[in-house]
Order: sequence, then C-alpha cells, then structure tokens
Amino acid sequence: MSNVLNLVKEAIKPALQKAQVVVDATAGNGHDTLFLAEHAADEAKIYAFDIQDTALSNTRALTAEYAERINYVLASHDKIAEWVPGPIDVAMFNLGYLPGEEHCVTTKKESTMTAVKQVLDKLSCNGVCVIVAYPGHEAGAQEAASLEEFFAVLPRKNYTVGCYRLLNHARTAPYAYVVERVR
Repeated sequence: MSNVLNLVKEAIKPALQKAQVVVDATAGNGHDTLFLAEHAADEAKIYAFDIQDTALSNTRALTAEYAERINYVLASHDKIAEWVPGPIDVAMFNLGYLPGEEHCVTTKKESTMTAVKQVLDKLSCNGVCVIVAYPGHEAGAQEAASLEEFFAVLPRKNYTVGCYRLLNHARTAPYAYVVERVR
C-alpha cells in the first residue's frame, strides 16, 4: 500500500467490527470519523475530538447520516479521559494540522502524549490504537520523536507496537504506529 493512512485503516477494520467505543482523537475534516462510523458496529458509540469549530463543522457535515452514534467534542484530545467513559476499543490519531487551513494550528507533543497515554490506559484487551505521525513540520517532528521514545519502552507484556514507514520515501514522509493491548 502506498498510503500509510489506508494501510492502518485496513489494519483496524476487524477490531472496528467488534468495537463498542471508538475514538477519533483528531477529527479534522471528518474523513477518519466517517471511516470509523462506516466500519464500526451499528451499536458502537463514536467520539470525535477537535479543537477547531471548523473541523467539527466539517466532520458533522460529512458524517450526518451517522450523527446519532457520534459525540462531536469541541475539546483537545488530551481531554479524552474526561469525555469517554469506560474502555475504548479502537482509537485513531491523525496528527498534524487541518488540511486546507492555517498550518500554525497543529497538534502538539504535550497534548498528544497526554492523549495517547489516556487512550492506552483505557484501551480494552485486544483494543487497537493507530497514530499517523507527520514529521515533515517542526511540531510533527517533535511529536514523532516523543512517540518513538514512548513506544520503545511500552511494556510488551501489555502492548504490541508496530511501526509502518515507507523506506524509499523521504524521512519526513508520514508514518504510522499500530498499538494493540494484549493484556
């Protein structure tokens, strides 16, 4: 697969079919939220987070047919623990900035690391969290380095972490982590 995001979407489809609680930690223009809604079980509850009104408006418009299952949250993803009760079965982070908008508003390593830790603490057994990192801009490079350091020491008795990078592309090309809770 030439697109990292498409690969991780394929990787989480089996988990989505069984998921009861799904989180899109970075709603953006709504494409990932739509994917999650289309492939999750009908009874699944979906939480879509973003800090920008524009992003949530775009997400609402794109996912209108699934709106009764989606809780649109105008808040940073580092508030996941406050908004999502109980365990999380599938979570998705597509880091960076809102396509088509100002690039000065990006996800930041501090809030991203807080959010990732909250999700992993709440991740159900066999639950999956995917994170697409964009190291091609300053904030993205900082996030990517923090994630790499954190995942490298995550206890393997509890989690399995994979990383998918396109080796014959620029080192700044997006890449993805897939984390599964095994215990």
